Amino acid sequence: MHPHRLAIITAIALSSALIAAPQDKPPQQTLPRTADGKPNLQGIWQASSTAAADLQDHVASLNMLAGRSVVAGGEIPYQPWAAKQKAENFQNRRTADPLSKCYIPGVPRVMYLDFPFQIFQTPKVIAMAFEWELDYRLVYTDGTPHPKDADFWMGDSRGHWEGDTLVVDVANINDKTWFDMAGDFHSDALHVVERYHMTGRDTIQYEATIQDSKVFTKPWTIHIALQRRMDRDRLFEYSCQSEVEEANGAFTREDRTWYPGSATAPPVAMAASSRVPAAQPAVVANVRRTNDDKPDLQGFYESKAGGANQALERPGAAPERRLIVDPPDGKLPMQPWAVLEKASRDLSERGYDDPTAHCFPQGVPRSMYVPQGVELIQTSDYVVFFFERTSWRIVPLDNRNHLPDTMRLWQGDSVGHWEGDTLVVDTTNMNGKTWLGEGGEVMSYAEHVVERFTPAGPDTLNYEATIVDPVVYTRPWTLAFPMKREKFELTEAACHEEDRDLPHMKAIKDAAAAKKK
Repeated sequence: MHPHRLAIITAIALSSALIAAPQDKPPQQTLPRTADGKPNLQGIWQASSTAAADLQDHVASLNMLAGRSVVAGGEIPYQPWAAKQKAENFQNRRTADPLSKCYIPGVPRVMYLDFPFQIFQTPKVIAMAFEWELDYRLVYTDGTPHPKDADFWMGDSRGHWEGDTLVVDVANINDKTWFDMAGDFHSDALHVVERYHMTGRDTIQYEATIQDSKVFTKPWTIHIALQRRMDRDRLFEYSCQSEVEEANGAFTREDRTWYPGSATAPPVAMAASSRVPAAQPAVVANVRRTNDDKPDLQGFYESKAGGANQALERPGAAPERRLIVDPPDGKLPMQPWAVLEKASRDLSERGYDDPTAHCFPQGVPRSMYVPQGVELIQTSDYVVFFFERTSWRIVPLDNRNHLPDTMRLWQGDSVGHWEGDTLVVDTTNMNGKTWLGEGGEVMSYAEHVVERFTPAGPDTLNYEATIVDPVVYTRPWTLAFPMKREKFELTEAACHEEDRDLPHMKAIKDAAAAKKK
């Protein structure tokens, strides 16, 4: 494991010790409830235990705090051969642990990592967004069954309520994840049943029963308290793989675009606009609505952006087929240096430099037109975007202030509000590390995006994004395309975990560099 990663994991592990453990006998409290009477699980939570290090009793070890077992009965009932495998895993844990490669943690491990996560709750789905690698889970509570002939890193989750307890059945799990840093593992026969029971307004008792007849002699159960993070009003990002690659030099800084700016950055050519005015669209009569009379945007969408990820400009295209609707000629109003940079990025040897080739978060607005499914979850307080290539965007609807300028994120900091039937999302605080497309379109840390999501029918959203970036462009510009709601569920696309193309792209880049010597 890279020393930088060891330091990060050590620091993160310490955070679990700082979260207060629950009272043995918490005082009786009235539970918060949703409109349909279910316990309201929404909020930011974090596990209160050292289970991320080792589920069983353990003394301190490298990057692992000491702690007591969370397993009912104290020990995991391994079959003899599996106990030997677990011991071998422990010896090799610094490189063999899937999390040392920044992989998806799986279930139940993701629930007790030393990172916070946020729950969003609707009658049909309960969504969880995790700070670790921008991973997520969608727990469908609409009675639909598990899919057949599929397996996923995070498994497939189907939930139902038993009184005030949310019961989640997790199946279709692959055999590539561990339970903890100590090497506790499973096979592809793993089946997990979770129970979420609120014991107070700020505590969830989490229980997971593990069944795996290939590895264990009998089912076994863990119990962990989840505490509400009262000191957080939002999730941040921990893009593990990008941090690793920046530390080891595989992904290097671009001084002209990354935050903070540098002496080599192009000068700012214009003032950024904080709001982009737009005509108020007419109310669409056949749009379904939420209980608070807002358009119900929830569902699975596919963007009909027609190859925007390959190129935003469409030379010679008729106006109605252009993605860029302003300027009217459909061309990006790039500064001269950006024209040259885009041409360089369009060379085959620069494909390796595209952050999405490394499976890093796509940024805004690119995440809206990368070819992938998008699941929208909507509550009265949030609209959340879950992307097939395993990342998310959380948009609070309270018009809060943006983060301080020094806090920069891959997906930026988004704040939304409604203007009639249009959802308007204002995004700032980009880190400047992302590209706008495979064609090499440039963006910088100065980017400011205002997006508009306007219903155009029962299953159509018109998407519009106006981009202001004075480092790269001579004026604001706008792109637009429709998004279609489809009758599908979002499926996991484990980009980083299953990436096979990046070494090939690196070889092309290295070969091109060698020819120039």
